[in-house]
Amino acid sequence: MKFLLLNGTLKKDSELSNTFTLCQMVKAGFEALGHECEMVTLSEMEYERSTDDVKDDLQPVIQKMFTVDGLIFATPIWWGGHSSYIQTIIERMDFIETFGFEKDYKPFYGKVFGTVVSGGGDGFQHIHGVNYNFATMLGFTVPPQCNIESATQGRDKILKDDETIGMVKTFVSNMSAWAKALKDGEVHKFARHTTKAELKESINEGKRIPRKKGQKRKSKKHSDLYTDEDPKGTIHGLGFKDEATARSSVAKIRKSGRSHAHKIQAAVAMEQRARAAGKSGPAAIYRKFINSMKKKTKAKNKKK
Repeated sequence: MKFLLLNGTLKKDSELSNTFTLCQMVKAGFEALGHECEMVTLSEMEYERSTDDVKDDLQPVIQKMFTVDGLIFATPIWWGGHSSYIQTIIERMDFIETFGFEKDYKPFYGKVFGTVVSGGGDGFQHIHGVNYNFATMLGFTVPPQCNIESATQGRDKILKDDETIGMVKTFVSNMSAWAKALKDGEVHKFARHTTKAELKESINEGKRIPRKKGQKRKSKKHSDLYTDEDPKGTIHGLGFKDEATARSSVAKIRKSGRSHAHKIQAAVAMEQRARAAGKSGPAAIYRKFINSMKKKTKAKNKKK
């Protein structure tokens, strides 16, 4: 796995800063696990403060974010917030958020994000929260305990501080484990990229129409799918173990005698379960059936 670590220290001599020391520990931790970790010190670069994609020293660093498995921001606490260098990188990445919205594509899906904070006193929770919100909006995943906040001051003390060492070990372990899981699970393929309303129809397909008081259990005026209303209405024997099981299940849904909406909702539920389990083949079979049923729905609506 490959990780990119951005050091946002404000010290002119960056190697004397507490933030730099923490960055070195994180880098060494990743390498001890057999992963690559490149550290970039932002104060040593020449670049513009902008929200556009500008050709300068920072552009290749931003482009490298698309090729790594994880991104880390490291910063001191400065008046309760992150450093101006970290704020600049956030602003320079703004065009990626715009691109993702316009193209319905989040390029950072399947990549992990973490934060490293040096300094004592309050402020680290705020820094983590602001940066996590920014990262998830761009599509990054924040694994549990992928945050370091070391109040210890001085390089020698930091390197020997048991609490800091423990946080670093947890940080690199969880970042690595979640990055591999997201990559193996091909999250970028199956996750929903768009925030637009075009998918409203597929979200609402097979929408439940609850049975009203006085209506018969088998009335066509309600979906009657839920087992608390009618346990006998459940379509039994559906699965997604493999493609053969999915095809057999689709055949059972077709022959079930349930309502059109009931059949769609049952298939949607199975498709979602298959995708959650990483079974793309069975999920595709359910989706093909759902789409065929949607065509019938449109045809019926045209006749009305």
